[in-house]
Formats: sequence, structure tokens, C-alpha cells
Amino acid sequence: MYLDIFDNVKKPKRKTLINKLDRIFSEYIRKRDANKQGFVKCITSGKKYHYTEVDAGHFISRKEMSTRWNEDNVWSQSRFDNRFRYGRQYVYSLALEKKKKGLPKHLYKLSKETVKYSIADLQELIDKYKKKLDIENKRLYL
Repeated sequence: MYLDIFDNVKKPKRKTLINKLDRIFSEYIRKRDANKQGFVKCITSGKKYHYTEVDAGHFISRKEMSTRWNEDNVWSQSRFDNRFRYGRQYVYSLALEKKKKGLPKHLYKLSKETVKYSIADLQELIDKYKKKLDIENKRLYL
């Protein structure tokens, strides 16, 4: 009788991996947007905050999986604007349009695509953003 030693190893659940990816991606975005002193500019208000005091605000809601971890869709945003002002989506769209002409429309179209990430896809994204986060940590001397 063959006994697989990996039978008892728990496989990560999809929801657990999504939560882990959200945490890593959020930290990466906030650090990506930070200057050497660790300050970011809120995409909607233009005010400066330390990266630890802001959210990674999504232009297209996180419920749309096709754009949830799209770097063009997520920028540092004040917690107030993101949580209590519904992300100030119109102002957000204007800021994105300044970054790249047609970006809000492109993200909207992309958000309508159906995407289902497998366990392997999620793990691959976790690995990708861990590496990117390591680069940002070195840049910021963390």
C-alpha cells in the first residue's frame, strides 16, 4: 500500500490566499507611491501622508476580481476619502486620466471581464508582490 506523506498537509484555502494577497498588495502599493521619506500623496485630495496612514484605494471596487490587483487601478488614498467619501470616484477618475489618457475607461472595460483565480494563480501573485515589496522595502531602507 502506497502512503503519500503529503495527504495530511493542509492546502491553503482560496479565501485565505486572497486575504494574504490583499495585505501584501496593499502594502506594496502604499510603499510604491512613497517617496524616500515614506510620504505619499493622496490620489483624490492631493494631501501628503505617511504611507502607514493611508489605504490602497481602488478606483474600480475590489469586488471586481479582474481589476482587484491591477496596479493601475490602485493608488494611495487617504483613509477618510476611501472609507467615508466612497473613494471620491469622480475625482479619482480625473486623477487617473491625468496619469494616462483613457485609463479610467480602460479599467472600467477590464472590470467587466470575468476572472476566476485558481489557488496556483493566487500563490503566483503572492510571490510576485512579495518580490516587488522586497524591492520597495530596500528602496525605502526598511
